[in-house]
Amino acid sequence: MISADAEPVFRVAVTGHRPNRLPQAACPRLRTQLGAVMAAFEAEHPGRSFTLLSGLAEGADRLAAEAALSRGWRLVAMLPFSRARYLEDFPDAAAQAQFAALLARATARHEAPDADTYAETPRAYAELGSRLIADADALIAIWDGEPAQGRGGTVEVIAAARAKPIPVIWIHAAKDVAPERLAPA
Repeated sequence: MISADAEPVFRVAVTGHRPNRLPQAACPRLRTQLGAVMAAFEAEHPGRSFTLLSGLAEGADRLAAEAALSRGWRLVAMLPFSRARYLEDFPDAAAQAQFAALLARATARHEAPDADTYAETPRAYAELGSRLIADADALIAIWDGEPAQGRGGTVEVIAAARAKPIPVIWIHAAKDVAPERLAPA
């Protein structure tokens, strides 16, 4: 139960593509659009504090985390595996260092060490998507508009959020178009 003097929190989850589906040239536009979407949430919910729920994967998750932190939002890291196992997903030292830096700035960290034993990696990402949506008041999706390329990805998370329903703001990963609020499913 929230006490009368507790500040209500608005929790925004993020889902989106990794660098292989996120054009590097689009990153400045995506940062600007993320800031605008976050500002709109702030305007729609005055008097609330804001938290971003992020898996901190390379690409969209980290762009959103940086945008949220720059606005004074709290960051909650929701990892699909244990921290040690998740580091194996990042191919180079720079990606690992960026992950560690963002993780250090998170106000809370949730790991899923049981997922380290899964035979299929997509299962862990599907479970992460479910946890993100269960805890969120809204979702920002950085998506290229293309069909799913596997279990546990951006398209599944968007579908789950629309079915819940919570507001889904779609920022196109590749096209320079205005963010769009998707209708509930």
